[in-house]
Amino acid sequence: KCKAVGMNDYIAKPVDERLLYSKIVGIVKNKGLRKTAKKSTKSAKIKCTNLEYLSVRTKSNPKLMMEMISIYMEQTPPLIDAMKQSILDKDWDLLGAAVHKIIPSFSIMGMSPELENMAKKIQEAAKTNQFTDDTAEMVIQLETICKQACEELEIEFNLIKILNREK
Repeated sequence: KCKAVGMNDYIAKPVDERLLYSKIVGIVKNKGLRKTAKKSTKSAKIKCTNLEYLSVRTKSNPKLMMEMISIYMEQTPPLIDAMKQSILDKDWDLLGAAVHKIIPSFSIMGMSPELENMAKKIQEAAKTNQFTDDTAEMVIQLETICKQACEELEIEFNLIKILNREK
């Protein structure tokens, strides 16, 4: 009856918190996707993280998964800032060191192997002092993807937290 009169969805009482949360997330994601699709198909974000590997490595232990996600979200922004600052300062050693530290997290968070390859190219350019505009563009791409990963992982972190609160 609810859907027949134009409602998007409903939840029967007693309310299950997990069901409520998943429905809210689903609606928010769908609205976000619709807005993005309206702007341009090119700007639509494809999810850049996949926690299957992390789930296997932690044996699906929610506390360990949340800890690993927290570490990524704490360490990545300062490393991105260090990379950007190193470009401004033309400090290739700092750039190489920051990129080196960020690379292992890509596979743990299920990010594309292409990202690791891009990071290794930046690292090589820094090491050989052959920094170009293409290298700078790769740093910008790396920053964009890592920021998107942080956003996605924050959502995953909160989902894991909510779904395991009652256990």
